[in-house]
Amino acid sequence: MEEPSSGEGGSNGSSSQTDILTAQVLLKKGKRYAAKFIRDECLRNMSPEETQAPRTQVLGELLDLLLNPAMHIKNWDTIDWLKWLMAAGRTPDDFFNTVRRYDNATTCGLVWTANFVAYRCRTCGISPCMSLCAQCFQEGNHEGHDFNMFRSQAGGACDCGNAAVMKESGFCHRHGSQAQLNKPEVPPDLLAIADALMPRIFLRFIQHCREHSSEPLDQVLEAMEESSLFLDLLQDLSRLGAAMRKTMTKSLCNPNVYFELTRSSFILSNSEYQNQSRTLYEEALNSIPFGEVPPGYQDVATLNGPLLHKTFLDEIVFWTVKFEFPQKLVCLLLNMLPDTEYEDAFARAFVQHYSRISVMLVQSTDSETLSNRVVHVSVQLFSDQDLAYRMTDSFHLLHVMIVSLKNMMKSICVPSTLHDKLQNSHRVVNCADHVMKNHCYWPLVSDLNNVLSHKPIAIKFMSDPRLIQEWFSFLSMFQGMNVNVRELTQHVEFEPQTYYAAFSAELEASASPMWALVSHLRDSETRHYTFSVLKECLHALNYWFTAVGFSHSDLGDPYQVSFHLPLHRYYSVFMCQAMKAQGAQLDEVLPPQDLLHLIMVHPLRLQVAFYEILSGMWVRNGLQIKGQAMTYIQCHFCNSMVDADLYLLQICAGELPPDNFILTVLDRFHVLESLSVSPRASNSFLDSEHEMTILESCLTFLATLMTVRTNIGLSESELAQLEMVTLLCMGDKTHSQLMEFMPEKCGSAAQSRDFETVLSKVSSYRAPNFEASGTMQQGMYIPRDEVWENLYDPIYVLLRAVQRRDFQASLDRFKLYCKQSGNIGSSGNLWPPFRLPSAVTSPYTDPQRVIACRSFHTVLFMLLYKALNEVSTTDHLLALSVYLLELTVEYQAKHRSQGGEVMAAQYYDGAIEADDDKPDGQFCKWFVTDDIFTNVNCIVSRVHLNPTPSISSCSDGELDGSDLEMDELEGGEPRLALHGAPRPRPLPTGSELVLYHQGATAVVPSDGDLPTTPDTPTQDHMSPLALPPPGLTPASPVSTPTNMLVPVTQSSSPDGASAQASLPAPVQYPSLLAGNEIGRIASGGRSSGNNGPTCNSRGHHVRCFMLQHHFHHRSRRPAGPAKALLPANDGSSPASFQATPPTADLSHFSSLPQLDSGDEYVAVEESIISLMIKLHSKLTGKPNSYRPNFTDTTDSRIGDGPFFIAKLLNKIGRSDPSAKQGILDTISCLYGKREEDSSASSEEEARAREEKRKRAKERQKRVMAEFANRQRQFMEQNKAEAAESEATGNDAMEVEEEQPERHKEYDCVICNQSIPSTPERPVGLVVLLQATSVLGHRTSSQKALSVPTSDAERIRLKQRRYTLGQYMEERADTLNRHFDYNSWLVSMNIGWEGGVHVQTCGHHLHLDCHQSYLLALRSQHRPNSPLNVDKGEYWCPLCRQLGNSVLPISPEIGDLSALVKHPSTCDNDIVEEVDRLLHDLTVPTFSSSLTKAMAQMMEDMTLVTYAKYRNVSSNPSTPSLFMFVSSILRTNLEVELVQRGGMLIYQAQDVKMDVRRSCLMPLLHVLGFHSKILSGGGDSSVGGVGGGLHWIRQTWASITQRPVTGSERAVTPREREVPLLLRDPVTLLLQLILLLPSRIDQGYLRCVVGNVYRVAVVRAAVSALRSLNESQREQATTSGPLAPLLALAHNTLRDSPFFCDDQVPLADQTQETWTVNDVTCQVRETCLMFLRIAALLKAHLMEEHSPVIADPIAECGALEQYLGVWDMCSVVNSAIMGNMCGTYHASEVSSPVETRLGDLAGGARVWCSEVAAFASQAQVAASFLLTTVHFSRPRLLRLPHSYDAIFQYYHRRQCSQCNSIPKDPSVCLLCGTIVCLREPCCKQQEVCECVQHAIDCGAGTAIFLVVNASTVIVIRGPRVCLWGCIHLDSFGEEDRELKRGKPLYLSEDRYRLLEQQWLSHSFDHTNRRWIWHRDIL
Repeated sequence: MEEPSSGEGGSNGSSSQTDILTAQVLLKKGKRYAAKFIRDECLRNMSPEETQAPRTQVLGELLDLLLNPAMHIKNWDTIDWLKWLMAAGRTPDDFFNTVRRYDNATTCGLVWTANFVAYRCRTCGISPCMSLCAQCFQEGNHEGHDFNMFRSQAGGACDCGNAAVMKESGFCHRHGSQAQLNKPEVPPDLLAIADALMPRIFLRFIQHCREHSSEPLDQVLEAMEESSLFLDLLQDLSRLGAAMRKTMTKSLCNPNVYFELTRSSFILSNSEYQNQSRTLYEEALNSIPFGEVPPGYQDVATLNGPLLHKTFLDEIVFWTVKFEFPQKLVCLLLNMLPDTEYEDAFARAFVQHYSRISVMLVQSTDSETLSNRVVHVSVQLFSDQDLAYRMTDSFHLLHVMIVSLKNMMKSICVPSTLHDKLQNSHRVVNCADHVMKNHCYWPLVSDLNNVLSHKPIAIKFMSDPRLIQEWFSFLSMFQGMNVNVRELTQHVEFEPQTYYAAFSAELEASASPMWALVSHLRDSETRHYTFSVLKECLHALNYWFTAVGFSHSDLGDPYQVSFHLPLHRYYSVFMCQAMKAQGAQLDEVLPPQDLLHLIMVHPLRLQVAFYEILSGMWVRNGLQIKGQAMTYIQCHFCNSMVDADLYLLQICAGELPPDNFILTVLDRFHVLESLSVSPRASNSFLDSEHEMTILESCLTFLATLMTVRTNIGLSESELAQLEMVTLLCMGDKTHSQLMEFMPEKCGSAAQSRDFETVLSKVSSYRAPNFEASGTMQQGMYIPRDEVWENLYDPIYVLLRAVQRRDFQASLDRFKLYCKQSGNIGSSGNLWPPFRLPSAVTSPYTDPQRVIACRSFHTVLFMLLYKALNEVSTTDHLLALSVYLLELTVEYQAKHRSQGGEVMAAQYYDGAIEADDDKPDGQFCKWFVTDDIFTNVNCIVSRVHLNPTPSISSCSDGELDGSDLEMDELEGGEPRLALHGAPRPRPLPTGSELVLYHQGATAVVPSDGDLPTTPDTPTQDHMSPLALPPPGLTPASPVSTPTNMLVPVTQSSSPDGASAQASLPAPVQYPSLLAGNEIGRIASGGRSSGNNGPTCNSRGHHVRCFMLQHHFHHRSRRPAGPAKALLPANDGSSPASFQATPPTADLSHFSSLPQLDSGDEYVAVEESIISLMIKLHSKLTGKPNSYRPNFTDTTDSRIGDGPFFIAKLLNKIGRSDPSAKQGILDTISCLYGKREEDSSASSEEEARAREEKRKRAKERQKRVMAEFANRQRQFMEQNKAEAAESEATGNDAMEVEEEQPERHKEYDCVICNQSIPSTPERPVGLVVLLQATSVLGHRTSSQKALSVPTSDAERIRLKQRRYTLGQYMEERADTLNRHFDYNSWLVSMNIGWEGGVHVQTCGHHLHLDCHQSYLLALRSQHRPNSPLNVDKGEYWCPLCRQLGNSVLPISPEIGDLSALVKHPSTCDNDIVEEVDRLLHDLTVPTFSSSLTKAMAQMMEDMTLVTYAKYRNVSSNPSTPSLFMFVSSILRTNLEVELVQRGGMLIYQAQDVKMDVRRSCLMPLLHVLGFHSKILSGGGDSSVGGVGGGLHWIRQTWASITQRPVTGSERAVTPREREVPLLLRDPVTLLLQLILLLPSRIDQGYLRCVVGNVYRVAVVRAAVSALRSLNESQREQATTSGPLAPLLALAHNTLRDSPFFCDDQVPLADQTQETWTVNDVTCQVRETCLMFLRIAALLKAHLMEEHSPVIADPIAECGALEQYLGVWDMCSVVNSAIMGNMCGTYHASEVSSPVETRLGDLAGGARVWCSEVAAFASQAQVAASFLLTTVHFSRPRLLRLPHSYDAIFQYYHRRQCSQCNSIPKDPSVCLLCGTIVCLREPCCKQQEVCECVQHAIDCGAGTAIFLVVNASTVIVIRGPRVCLWGCIHLDSFGEEDRELKRGKPLYLSEDRYRLLEQQWLSHSFDHTNRRWIWHRDIL
């Protein structure tokens, strides 16, 4: 490159000062002039071929002044000068826009910081770190892709256009290689000045950094803030596009420019500053030392020597690291990345400083922020595979990362405490250090995982032995960290919280890189890489064993455990990958057997500790130890931890000697001592409370080890299915829960490719629904039936269940399914359906081989023996024992069928020694074969408790391999294994049971009863065992040296044949039932008598028959003598017993004599088969319950204990003939005679039942006959009495007086009394009062309005949303301007906004009970209680619904005597009678209690709404109060109509909301009571509304056109009085109803409704005429059913300005389609508004159902008929209308036709004349007041289907009040207003915006959609609740807080529910999670 120009050099140029203007002159001339001058000067000095910056002296001088280091860098004028200079004569904005046009960048590169909303598309992404900005995502094609929206945690950049990170199909149209093909070239002069300015700008910035290099970090941050103007300028320039970035890159990456500008020769006049700056820079370089460099890494330049900076970019990166990555500086560096030259240079600089970054992470006080910002940078660089590989290849990136990690961890290492501390030289990381607790290593590990995800880099890693060694050296620091020591005496005082740091470190720093490497080892071509890793891993393990002092003989400390064995798991996972994917053989990857045994010890110890923790043995260590156990199997860790450990143990089980492995497992679980038959046995390690639990845990572990095929037999799809089934069985899951809880590898969320396929196969989708309580359910996946039948695996559920309750939940769900499907009865005690495992894949050895050994067969025998005899044995333990036995049988049966090696040799009689006793605890010596089918038949006669240990004893659990090669006798002679066990032989018929002991024999006849003692148990299930000894013949019985029972054949057998003897009755010898039978083997001596039976003298030991022991409940036993020990024989026992049982004392049976010398033993006399048969009987509670069915091959796994035991016995018999015969013989021996006895007894019982049934039938016949006889006598006796009563009955009916109606009774829910409401003790309704603006949100738009998602839609909403509340407010203002105050106040209702709504749950209580209840609540009030008791709130005592007042029930309700009946049927008389009632009406007189209650109710209704809604003026008056009272009635009627759908039409397809129980009648009484008070109660002297009741009588006279009684003057409109047609007809009706007596009959009601309806009809007609133009009015008055009425009104009004067409009516716009029928429809629709309210009112007053109308067209007529006005005034009955009005034409006026219904024509003319008179004064007001606007029913604003439309528009939108972007923008679903949630910016009078908006918009009730959380919150008065989500994803799930970011769509059902709860005012009842918002929302 050329030397820089003199202009760049500053003031040392040589140009003549006379030829060039000085910089000072240019400063005075201004920015625009100076910029033009500099541009011209540069262009003159720039040649077309020149590549360097243009040469100009003036620019250098000017920059010396502007960028002088002595000046403060935070100078806005300097920045502005630089912009103008770059613009070169243009304005900066014009210049920037011009540069943007030449942006030909192919990538987006938009940089964002934390909390920015971005998108990630997994379908388009190549790198998992790929991300897109919102604009690029929306402009790209991602339809149907797997994408999500997320909030950035550390910041990021948009990858759109980067083909190395994402597929081109996902690019938006603005980016990619094809998007910038037609961009023009940049003019050479456009960026000439910018090219010259850039080096000086960067120089000024690094000078500023050097000045503050020695300051503390907080001051450094302030310095960075001071330079923010500079950084903002550079960022703005970088955003101008590729052209400007290229210019900036030239300056940043040019070594010559950096060298010239940073040397002291630059600016000679300021060399002192340069030297000082250089000194500060060098000191800063030395302030970040690097750690130790491992041997052999001296050639890695990035790890050795001082930092050497060659460019501005290098130094800027250094200051970035030094100052802990300032946010703006990071964003500047990342904004430049789209420039490829800059990207490469920046990556080099970043790698150069990478080792220093690790130092800064350790030193930082805010490591979390620093970590996020480091990753913000590194992820942009290392996600590009090509760039990352170049950095790895050229700059040793992998070496730098690993050494940096190692040095970071090495600095916090402490001595390991595992095993013997004195022999342990290993060092592990200190998990309590801040590096671990604050995850300071996370950025380095994240970067390592990122680069290892690229296959070329991973291969390079595994190809470098030095790298692998260094990596395992790093992992060794995690091996055995965080050692836990079990507390034995007292609870740990302080629970350490380091375990989470340890687990996180292993997952992130060990497991994640492991899975990243394994992901690239997919075929045999990469097998050598796997072998290389395995080799180094074994070397590291060997080194670790040596370092911790662990040898073969060391068993480890049973009180220590560490969950962290990364070296073991690396070896396990890589070995598994080699076998599974690379075709390796076991012998290629297995270590020597002695090393394998060492490798097994620590994972096995970890499994034992895991189960100890679950069993509560580590409870004194606190909750943290349980947290470790739960984390160990948690879904994010299990693949990397427990699965790897189990796989390693399965390999050991397949390769180590089986007996050795089994006994080692039993020893590590400390259960060997628990498997003793000795009554003195106790476990020296386990407490009694844990003994049985640990035994269960041991079996569970073995079952898991035998059956889990996660890594040795299942494919990926099968494993995914198993994992998914396991999750579903523990509970129904949502789609996201399944995705989240599926075990993952390497910390990624990537799931199996066939996830959806497997999901649809094993589950059914349950769409979101609602529970009966209204609770919303999300879309859930539930397991299919076949899952429970065939796939549910309890063992695997136990492996994955983090909480034990999850496993129990799965069992409960399984049992529920079985009951519902009828697979088992409701009382069945189901066993877990343990599954038979699938076959292991080649070349693995099935781990089940270890349970096929004789040692484990002995264990199974002992487990079954204890289950039969010890009550402490649990069902689960028995189920596991039976399951493991079944696995053994299944394995060996399959092994036989596949032609496996013979496991048992031929059995020889002489093969068994004479001493056949089994040594207790030496399990390998109980059976002489490994064949389960032989061993199940083998009878264990007795067990030696203190056997002489042999040389090859295996009781210590540590077997030498040579001991297991061949079965040997103690003498060393090989023994042949048994092929078949001796079969039980039947007892000879008539044989006797003989008890043998030394010197005594007891002979008991088999057909007699055994002698008993008081202690003899007699339970049926304790059936005796009778297994015949082999070789024992009846002819040659001999005395035996042991106590036992043998059969003796009687010589008196009739036929001389031997028959099977039956077992005795349940009466049994106490000596044989008291416990384990113990005796001593005699040292010598023979029987002294010859009369007893003798045994043959065969070479083997004679087997004996023993009665089953009554095994006592054995728990932990202290050491010492047991009661069952037999004392030595004292010679007092007789020599023999005769055949007849003696009657003398039988105490010797319970305390048999023993010899002085000999060994202790326990007589057992059981086999596995006999134990299972007895267990079957024990579980069923029936003797001989097992019925062999060897042909049953069903594979069902659903059943109880007897089912599985029978299934197993059948399988054993089906698999081996000798075993089958043994089963049959055992059953025959046990239950042969009993079967005959039970058959006989069954026949007798059947006969007895039949006889009993016959006798019962006979008794029934006798009783029925007697009953019929008595009935006939009764009928005859009463026949005469009936005749007499008939004669006198008529007279009695005539004289019978009418009984008074009984008052209605009410049930008080507090005192439970049922009494009527009386004035003395009134009853009230539980009611909830609340202000409502539901009616005010009715809009004039018949189409639903929507929440705006664009500015145009927002404007349109404001234009179209015209509400009833706004209309009524305008109407009140108009009336107030033109009419008298008292007059217009009674002309309309308020309450459309802020009205009072009253609702009840329907429950009653006494008012005095209510007061007592409130007092009790106040005394129990808590600060955080959801009730405001001080304001009268309470829960209904019965239904717990909220109430805040009590509505008193008047005694008049239900009292017919209070009904006012009309005396006449003449309509005219009724009209006059109504006037009389109004004149004579007085306020009802009640007791003080009831009056006070009504006053209190009125006060509550007044206070429940806000003050601005109570009155229309600031000065309340009596008319305004009356207006408020009558409006309450109107509000409740209107709300009820809204809840009915806005009309009284019922259609089957309509979904109507439930109208809550009505309380309108009691409310009407209260309102009527206060209305009469306000109106003066008939006394004109009382200042009521307009002076007593005279105003209402005048109103009634105006309606009926009759004079007021007692007044001579006619009814004429007074000045400023509201004309009748301008008054609301419904208001008139309600006022009359309130002021009339509360109970009137239908005649009065029909009269009042009919007359007011006529006013409504005329008003509707006038309103319809106002909406027409002149020609349309002409047509309407001459034709159509309403022509007479319309003509009458038109003729009266046409001369007034009422019809002045000063505005174009709506009809003009639709003149072409208008017809006369439209006017009729319009009038009817207007009249319907009155008819509906009147019909509802009548239904409540008459206590009848409202009419049910099916046809909408017939609604008007049906309501007229229901109200009785069909023949009075009808807009449907044209004949009546014509009869009332006569025939009118537009051209003539005829006299009105008088009808019997009154002079409607005359009244109409008067009413219209009033309107005409008012119109002449105020035409606009008259037109407005008579213009009918039809409002639709209130609805929430409609929402778009996609939530993204809402989010994108609102989440960055400014608040309309504070103009800031809210943190939590919320949208009101009533009006669409955006508000700030939980922010004080818009607070008004200490009330935040949301609360204030709820008051203004909904009278305290508002519904807000929180945009950033997708949730709906409801504000109700002083409370708020989180209602839920109305947007669900495609799987029917919520996404609160948008954590998952999946596309959300509107749930119409939920939104409809929300709207219904709003309309029905039921938020308080349906939502229970209310909190006090305290005005801070």
